[in-house]
Amino acid sequence: MKNRNKAIRWLTAAALIIALGACTVMPGCGTRQTEDEMDTGYKVKKLTLGGVDAGEYTVVYSEDSADNATTANIVADLVKYIDDAAGIKLSALPDSSPEAAAAKHRVIVGKTRFDTEKVKAAQAKLTNHGYALLFDGGDLYLTGDTVTGAMYAVYSFLEDYIGWRFYSSKYETVKPAAHIDVPASLNVSFSPKLLNRDTYWYDTFDNHFAAKLKLNGGVNRSMAGYGEAIHYAGPFVHSLPSLAGTSHEPDVQPCLTDPEVYARVLENVRTYLRDNPDAKIVSVSQNDSFPEGLGCQCENCRRLDEQEGTPMGSLLTFVNRIAADIKDEFPDVLVDTLAYRYTRKAPKNLKPADNVIIRLCSIECCFSHPLDGDCERNKEFAADIEAWSKICNNLFIWDYTTDFLFYVNPFPNLYVLYDDVRFFVDHHAIGLFEQGNYQSYSGEFGELRAYLLAKLLWDPDMSREQYFAYMDDFLEGYYGAGWKHIRKYIDLTSKQAAKGDMGIYYGVDTIFGVKRGSDEAKKLNEIFAKLWDAALEAADEEHFANVEKSSLQIRSAALILDWTYFESSSAAEDFCNKMKQYDIKYYREGTQMPEHPNYYGDGVTW
Repeated sequence: MKNRNKAIRWLTAAALIIALGACTVMPGCGTRQTEDEMDTGYKVKKLTLGGVDAGEYTVVYSEDSADNATTANIVADLVKYIDDAAGIKLSALPDSSPEAAAAKHRVIVGKTRFDTEKVKAAQAKLTNHGYALLFDGGDLYLTGDTVTGAMYAVYSFLEDYIGWRFYSSKYETVKPAAHIDVPASLNVSFSPKLLNRDTYWYDTFDNHFAAKLKLNGGVNRSMAGYGEAIHYAGPFVHSLPSLAGTSHEPDVQPCLTDPEVYARVLENVRTYLRDNPDAKIVSVSQNDSFPEGLGCQCENCRRLDEQEGTPMGSLLTFVNRIAADIKDEFPDVLVDTLAYRYTRKAPKNLKPADNVIIRLCSIECCFSHPLDGDCERNKEFAADIEAWSKICNNLFIWDYTTDFLFYVNPFPNLYVLYDDVRFFVDHHAIGLFEQGNYQSYSGEFGELRAYLLAKLLWDPDMSREQYFAYMDDFLEGYYGAGWKHIRKYIDLTSKQAAKGDMGIYYGVDTIFGVKRGSDEAKKLNEIFAKLWDAALEAADEEHFANVEKSSLQIRSAALILDWTYFESSSAAEDFCNKMKQYDIKYYREGTQMPEHPNYYGDGVTW
């Protein structure tokens, strides 16, 4: 942009909306159209299933499934998204109807009375809510081992074969195509490795959107009407204060060798589980703590800790005992505890019971480098996960994927997400909880990060090339014509952050390894700003808001890297107004945007 006085210049939507016109060649204008070229008004001009026009098909489902609400929702979505893509409105009938039996071609959702031996054999091979897509006898089956598996079949079909992209809870689109034919040879199946898949980002708390991303974590989302979720009975973390009736103040930990504490905890665990019969997990986990925190220091607790070489000694002894005492009444429930801060190190001899989850937390790690790389800061964690993976059958991970000091600041971890998820799964993790900005919408890359994490949690065995292909697909689809500028920004910020380490409470100056107000900081800020300006200039009306919202990250960075008392005040006011416009209510963990910000502050002192 010309004549810019600031590192970034806000471009108004009115100035950037591009009047797009489509010049369609019409019959009689000198060019004759084929059927596939005719403009139907829909992005998918022609849709055939197994070589047969999709309009010849009827959607068939069971009205007596294990979860009728989910079945109804996914059938409605299948009909809606095919109609929205190709303008073909399919009828949907229960499998008990004569019309369903008489239909020449059917799209069969879930388990029905029309399942053939071939289909039943495919279902029998699935596990963990897996799905299968296949043709048999002229019918297309979108099925699974459960109703949830059938749900994943529907959304996978819409995405992989119709071209739908579910980028965020507020933005989805379908890829243009002259002709899509779903081949009659279709026969694919997939069973996910991970038992628990949770991206703890605000945008994914929408049940419908979470189902499309195939997330099944039940923290802050019920998933009612959208398949099975893994729910906790009672608090999902830091539960011992509630269970034991002790203080919730950080670093106040109950005595784990006190018989009265044990009795209260056991009674409350049983109460939680009896009150929540559908819960799969109950948390018996330590109170939150600061880095220097420790557990109970009484003689009995210390003796157990010294025997095991870690404060996990007293905690795991306690948790194993709870797990044993509830197992007969609740044989399918897992007891979840944290390996967090002072309990992160695995014990020498003690092993978790078969119905105990160890949730290993990466809070101290560096997130600009892979956890299995050469970064000194990550080597202790790598040793810990190696030790836990040898003794634990139910290893879960609590990972951290944002800057909790300032949610809107750049947090260049997109390069390492692939490596870290693979690292967790290679060490036999069966559940991943990827904590991000869980308190409001993102002014950074929240939507992109949640999307990529969901893809990785569903298929952690994907190649690195596939991961970056998903990234580029999102960038182009969500941000529009200027997406390559944003990809370049991701590349540059990732490389800059990798020059040092990056914790989850770092300021942007520390992340980029520059001093506030320095020439280097100003130069970086200018380079990054130009890329976002170019992306904004290229954006059409459909994509402009997506670009502008994510560009808030470099606006916030500018207020810190290149802050001056007077010149930055108007930029700060504009920034805060944009935060309100995009409903971004929290700028750091636990801290809402003030109603009347101090625009002469530097973005950290608001």
